Amino acid sequence: MTDKIIQESKKRITQNFSQNHKGIDFGARKEEQENRVFAHSKGIVKKTVTKASRYPYNDGSIKTYGNYVDIDHGNGLITRYAHLKEVNVKVGESVQSTTQIGIMGTTGYVTGRHLHFEVLKNNRRINPYPYLTQDFENTKKEIYYQSHDSKYQWNPNVSIGSKEYAGNFGYPIDAVYMDSYRIRVHDMVKNEWLPWVENRNDYAGNYNNAMDGIQIDHGKKKKLKYRAHTKGGTWLSWVSGYNNTPNGYAGIYGRPIDAIEVKFF
Repeated sequence: MTDKIIQESKKRITQNFSQNHKGIDFGARKEEQENRVFAHSKGIVKKTVTKASRYPYNDGSIKTYGNYVDIDHGNGLITRYAHLKEVNVKVGESVQSTTQIGIMGTTGYVTGRHLHFEVLKNNRRINPYPYLTQDFENTKKEIYYQSHDSKYQWNPNVSIGSKEYAGNFGYPIDAVYMDSYRIRVHDMVKNEWLPWVENRNDYAGNYNNAMDGIQIDHGKKKKLKYRAHTKGGTWLSWVSGYNNTPNGYAGIYGRPIDAIEVKFF
C-alpha cells in the first residue's frame, strides 16, 4: 500500500490537464492514510493558505483553490497542491518527497474530495503529467499529446513515440492538445481548417464538432510522423511532418477521426 499520491499513483487520476483545467486531479480513497499528500520532490515551501472553506463559485480567483501549498523547487519550477483539508507545513520549511504537506479535502471550488496538482514553470502553468513519477532533475524529456472526444472528456496523456495512441475507438475526436509542436485540425462540421495553435498555448478543435483531419508542424524540432484512425474504419497511412509535406494531412474529409498516433523518425 502506498501513501504517496503524486509519485506513485497515476491510476488515481480523475481529470487530466487541458486548456480549461490547468492541473491534474487525484481522487480520494476510503482509507484516510491514502489521502495524505506528500511533496513532489525537495524544495522550500513558498506559500500556504490554511483557513479557506468551500467556495461556491468557479470565478477564476485564487479562492477556488481553497487551502493550498506552493513549493519552490528552484529553476523557475513551483508545484501547487489545492483543496486540502489541512496543511501540515509552514512557509520557509524545507521538504522532501517523503514530507507530508497536507491531507486531501473539499475546500475551494470542488464537486468532491480530491487533490488538484499543478506545475508552474516561470509562473506559467504547464502540463504536470511528465513530472508525476520523477524528481524534476531526473525528468525524462518526453513530449505528450492528448485528445478530447464526443464523450466530452479529455483522454489520458500519451507520450510521443510510445506504442500507445490518443483516443477511444468509436468516439470521434473534437480537440487535440500537444506539447512543443504547432498543430491544426480540420473541422468536419464547418468543413474548414481551424487556425494553427502554438505549442502548449491552447487546444486545436471545436468541442462537439468532430475533426476529420490533422496537421502537425515540427518546424526545426525533432521530426515527426503521425497517422489517424477513422471511426468504424482503420488506421490510415503515416504522414510526415507538415514541413515536409505542406499539403499533406492525416485523415479523410467526411470521416470522423477517433484516434491519432504520433512518433519520431
